[in-house]
Amino acid sequence: MSRRRRFKPVKITINGKTRTVYNVVQAGNTLLNDWPEQTPAAKVAERLVLDVFNDAAGPEQVRRAFITAAKASDIKFSS
Repeated sequence: MSRRRRFKPVKITINGKTRTVYNVVQAGNTLLNDWPEQTPAAKVAERLVLDVFNDAAGPEQVRRAFITAAKASDIKFSS
């Protein structure tokens, strides 16, 4: 994993399970596989994950979008 795809960890709790997300790949996997609902904020975060791999966005943008998506889905988080 490239260091440039890492970001400050975000701890989230989905369906009673707490996990810590450290990088763009983990954020993308969480959004695609574990997210409880497909909100507009979650879709934005998913697109930004893809943009990182096309050098059109940075990991910090993904982190901010991931937190925004958590807020929109009432997912408990800490960063």
